[in-house]
Amino acid sequence: MNLFTTIYRFNKLYVLKLQEICSPFGITPVQWLVIHHIYNNEGCTSMDIVKEWSVEKPTVSSLVKKLHEQGLIQFKSGADKRQKYLSLSKEGQILCGKVKEKVMNLQSFVTEPFSEDMVNEWSQQLVILEERMLNYEG
Repeated sequence: MNLFTTIYRFNKLYVLKLQEICSPFGITPVQWLVIHHIYNNEGCTSMDIVKEWSVEKPTVSSLVKKLHEQGLIQFKSGADKRQKYLSLSKEGQILCGKVKEKVMNLQSFVTEPFSEDMVNEWSQQLVILEERMLNYEG
């Protein structure tokens, strides 16, 4: 179907643009997604990210470890010392602000020809497609 080919091509272009934005800051697009998730969900855990993004736990653990080594995120322990809550360090907050501004500029440019209602409608429809894809057992 043309829809899925178009989604695939659009995603590839978007990831390439994210790479161009993130690279000067020493992070990858996937690291940006983790940083942005932590920014929006202060105190989340690695497992929250695993569930939200449907990725493997070792992948998230590796990303979180690398971002911690870069000084961009910090850990806070809860009552259960094994549980680590994630937050951005001061450096991570600054980097997040700079990258977010550039990502928002990209997204605004791409969606500018369309109304906000139309973009919101597409987003809702893509969520439905995502849910159906997750439930497909063919």
